[in-house]
Amino acid sequence: MPRLRDEWHCYTLDALTEVANIGAGNAITALSQLLNKKIYMNIVQVEVKDISEISKIYPEEDCFIVANIIELVGDLRAVLMFVLEEESAKEIISVVLNKKVNNLHELDELELSLLSEFGNILAGNYLNAIGTFVNLTIKQSTPKIVMDMATAIMSIPLIEFCDEYLDTLLIRTYFECEQILLQGNYLFILDKKTERKLMKAVNSYYE
Repeated sequence: MPRLRDEWHCYTLDALTEVANIGAGNAITALSQLLNKKIYMNIVQVEVKDISEISKIYPEEDCFIVANIIELVGDLRAVLMFVLEEESAKEIISVVLNKKVNNLHELDELELSLLSEFGNILAGNYLNAIGTFVNLTIKQSTPKIVMDMATAIMSIPLIEFCDEYLDTLLIRTYFECEQILLQGNYLFILDKKTERKLMKAVNSYYE
């Protein structure tokens, strides 16, 4: 079966960037209303990577990250991770709750809930945009949030899904809240059939 990394051309990534921007726009609207703060977000790059390469996205051994993980079931089977690096996660808490966080290991219930809701809104709206694009209803698992060293979290998809999930869309994003620039990455890990459906949807989009 053809692979995303082998067959998809520039116009394909352009289309997926457009989908990501739609999802980001919806997410930012929802976040701005929820937090009562103006937020801006840009999709800066969309790449296709083999699942074995995602552990290299955060190569620093001491990189600590926060990841919201959602598994898709039904017509589309995939895993979506929205990842924040430690400093970006701390800044979100600082800006929204007006309090300084020194250690993500010691978050209280409100702080953890904020990071969870932040990631879930961003991930959920991206999934809705994908569902609209391929004209399918997406069923998803209950989102879960994990915090650990990047090497540990990035190994989860490789260990659990490498037999069925081959390719990963890496979507690099930057967003701004109250003049503070933050970075987050989407990792959309696809199984073979979902990969084919996305290919077909993109081809239909350009017909």
